[in-house]
Order: sequence, then structure tokens, then C-alpha cells
Amino acid sequence: MRSIQALSVAALALSLIVASLPALAEAPAGRPLSMEQAINGALATNTNALLARAGQKEAAGERVQARAAFLPHISGQVSESRRQTNLAAQGFDFGSDIGPDLAGGPGLDLNFPTTVTYNTFDARAKLRQTLFDYSAWKDYQSAKIGERAADAQLAVAREQVASQAELDYVAYGSAQAAVQAAEADVRQAKTLRKLARDQEHVGVATGVDVTRAQARLARDQATLAQRRAAAVRARIRLARTVGLPLGQPIHLTDPLVFRPMPLGSATTDIDSALADRPEITMARLQIARRQHDLASARGQRLPTLGLEADYGESGNTPSENSRPTYAVGATLSVPIFDGGRISGQVDAAASRLNQQQIRFRDTQDQVEQDVRTSRETLTELAARVRAARANLTLAKQELDRSQDRFAHGVTDNVEVVDAQSSLADARTQRIDALAEYTRARINLAAALGRAQQFSLTHPMTP
Repeated sequence: MRSIQALSVAALALSLIVASLPALAEAPAGRPLSMEQAINGALATNTNALLARAGQKEAAGERVQARAAFLPHISGQVSESRRQTNLAAQGFDFGSDIGPDLAGGPGLDLNFPTTVTYNTFDARAKLRQTLFDYSAWKDYQSAKIGERAADAQLAVAREQVASQAELDYVAYGSAQAAVQAAEADVRQAKTLRKLARDQEHVGVATGVDVTRAQARLARDQATLAQRRAAAVRARIRLARTVGLPLGQPIHLTDPLVFRPMPLGSATTDIDSALADRPEITMARLQIARRQHDLASARGQRLPTLGLEADYGESGNTPSENSRPTYAVGATLSVPIFDGGRISGQVDAAASRLNQQQIRFRDTQDQVEQDVRTSRETLTELAARVRAARANLTLAKQELDRSQDRFAHGVTDNVEVVDAQSSLADARTQRIDALAEYTRARINLAAALGRAQQFSLTHPMTP
């Protein structure tokens, strides 16, 4: 009996050694993708980044339109027409007799026609130039700031897109790690099922032990199927974010690793975020723009001064009675009463400025909240990763000891199955803790305005 137990123990040891050996290295299938490539691909193809870039062009066009109010407007016009005019309809009556002449002779009956037909021709160039318009000047300054705000909006979009690409990259990496852990659980369950059968054959274990091991294997296989499906969903989400074909396999080249991050003082990080975050820059520019809009609304009460001139040829035809003609004049427009239109525009512009100031204060508070929250979360998750590592080591030791007790017939495999569950949970906890910690690193980088410089393998410098 002892020799049989010794053989079973030897077989168990051999099976565990084989199970612990790494699988033969296979060339990873799919397109290699690093974190940097994922970020660059997302920035080049993501809809939000493309829309923000298009918004830059729109803002530049609005600036050009506003500037046009202060540049000369020159136009050319050529016209030629043939007209027939009813003079009687215009109040002329040439059909009446003219009275006696100075010599006392009879009057003359001239009988002029009541309709005349004639040609008109005109060709000229026109100039219109604004000399003073305070409201239009403020509109131009507002448009210039709007162009800078569009640049800041693009920076915000790029930070958000980079952060999303990093989060999706980590999600797919953790999903792949979860699949590998589930595969390890299945291999372990198969080994332990074989052990239960061997122990049953030598009379050490019962059929209940075999059934229990088979049930555990079936549970692990179901978990493996679920995690493979989750990994496929994570891959599709990552492919969409970075602009790859949704059906293309992807091989991540940057592994999830634990990289402790040196943290400086919270005050330093908050000051850095308030200086570097594009959201703060954009909010400041929007306040400046609303200030110019308010000044523009108030400036409509001021007079405007403009110059108009034209020069050309006028006659019946280009070669008949053609003479050079011109006109020059200045226009001074003074608003007197407009029914309250300007007052309404001033009130609306003042309200928009106040709203933007409220948003700016809220943005500042949000930035500080992001920094403080991400710092605290990162510190807590670092401790969680270390604890998960220790728990995984202990779970492996527990399984080894329970296997040894079962192999020697000291107990049934209830302890083994419980130890399997503990080891599977420990693997899952370690993967989840590492993924959460990496996401916390990404969130801190985004909170500081450095999402585009994030790296999985290098800790972010303070």
C-alpha cells in the first residue's frame, strides 16, 4: 500500500512539474501594437480629435470674416440697357399749344411724343471702407481669441482621446491576462482531476472526490469561455478607438507591469495641473472672448464712420456720349433709438460672461479634485497590488499543501478544491488590482495634463 501511495505521489509530482512548465513559445498572432502606437493611431483617426481639428479651421474662418469689416471692399459693375419711358406718366405734358410768340404771332403746336426710347450704359468700380466701428473691432478681437480657444479645444480633445486609448489598451491587456489565468486554472483542474482518478484507482479516494474534481474543472472551463468572450469585446473596443479594422487580431507589445510612481506634494501637482491642463487654458480664453463680446454689444451705441467712392464711365453706349463720372462721400451713423435692441444684447452678453466665469471656477475645482482623487487612489491601489501579490503566493502554497495531504491520503479533496478556488480568486484579484493601479496611473497623468506622454513601462516623472 505504501508503494502504491509512493507511486501516486511521484505521479502527482511529475504532473505538477509538467503543468508548471511554460508552454512552448508560439509566435503571437495579430498585429503588434504598443501603447505609443495606440495613442498615435487614436489621435489620427478618432472622431473627437478630427472634429476638434475641423473646429480650428472654422474658428480661423470666423476670424477672417470679422477682419473683413476693416479692409477695403472693392467691387466692379458694368450695366447696359435699353429703356422706353412714358413721359406723360412722369407728369410731363408736351401736347398743349405754346402761347403767342413775342412778335404777337399765333402759338405753335409742338406735339412732343409722350414716350421716348433710349440706351444707357455704365461701368464703374466702387470702394467702401470702414473708418471707425468700435463694435466690429471688438468682434474681430473676440474672433481672434476664439481661434486660440479652438486650439485649446483641440488640445483637450487630444488629451481625452489619448487617455481613452490608454484605458482601452489596459482593458484589453487585463482581459488577456484574465484569459491566461483562466487557462492556468483549467490546466490545474485537469491535473487535479487526474490525481483524483489515480487516487480512486489505488483505493485512496472515492468517486465523490473524482466528481468534485470534475465539477471544479467544468466551472473553470465555463469561466475560461466567459473571459475569452470578454477579451474579444475588449479587443474590438480597442481596435475602434485606435482606428484598426474591428476584426483584426491584435498583439499587445507593452505588458501590464507594476511601476511604483514617485509622488511629489499635492500642492505642486495641483499648481502644475492648473498651469498645464488645456481645459483651464480654454476656460480662460472663453472668459476673455465673452468680455470682448460684451464690449462689442456696448460699442453699438457709438457712432460709426465709413467712406464710399466710385469711379467709371457713363453714357448711352460704350462709344456714344460716354463720359467719366465719380462720387465720393463719407457716412456718419449715430444710433438714436432702436427699441431696446442694444440693451437686450448687452444684458445677454453680460449673462454669458457671468456663466463663463462660473464655469471657469468649476473647472478649477474639477482639476483639483481630479489631482487629489487620482493621487489618493494611486496610493491605495499600490498597496492593493502588493497585497494581491502576497495573497497569490500564499494561495499557491495552500494548494501545494492540500495536494500533498490528498496525495498521501490524509484527507479528501475538499481542501484541494477550496484551495483551487482560493488560487483562482487570488489570480483574478492580482490581475484586477494591477489593472486598476494602471488605470489610476493613467488618470493621474490625465489629471496633470500629460496623458499623451504616458508610458506603461516608465513611471511618470513628477
